[in-house]
Amino acid sequence: MVMKKSKLVVIVVMLTINAFITPCPTSSAHLIDSTRIQDWKNVKDNIEIQFSYKPDKPIIDAFTELQFSVTNLQTGEHLKDFVARVVVTNGQRLFKFENITVSDGDFSVKYIFPDDGTHQVILRVNSNNLVELASFQVFVPHQSPPSILNPFPSSPGTSDNDLSILASKILAIVLPVAAVTALIVMIKKKPKRHG
Repeated sequence: MVMKKSKLVVIVVMLTINAFITPCPTSSAHLIDSTRIQDWKNVKDNIEIQFSYKPDKPIIDAFTELQFSVTNLQTGEHLKDFVARVVVTNGQRLFKFENITVSDGDFSVKYIFPDDGTHQVILRVNSNNLVELASFQVFVPHQSPPSILNPFPSSPGTSDNDLSILASKILAIVLPVAAVTALIVMIKKKPKRHG
């Protein structure tokens, strides 16, 4: 009976911790919650393309959401039913997202920047007899590598005092210790069978 209760406690604790760690799903709506919107306009073809990315300060080897919104420059209506292609480059490396079908003008892709510096994001929009190209910039700040004393360094411009960062650091240390301790306790309490 004691073993069942300890297993239940371990499961409840792990589910509770998972609920706090798991990020909330995000929407690729019209460039919501962004302070870095870049604008590209083509008056001749009557097209406006807006670009943004989240987080505002991308972290190396972590997903960054690249968001796009394609609209009619005069009416503000979203361009409908087109195919997009996104290319990300830093001048040395090149990554392509091809054949992105967009129905309502807003879309996003998730990219992992492998290194710091300025990266160029090139968008190609194919719609009916229209082909548009737009270019945007993403700056990925230099980040200190992890160390034994600080295995989870924050990105530049953020505070290590943020409650969620502190909670993540504590959980990253406490959770494995608790799991190992629970396993040891369960193994020691397991009755030995004599045959």
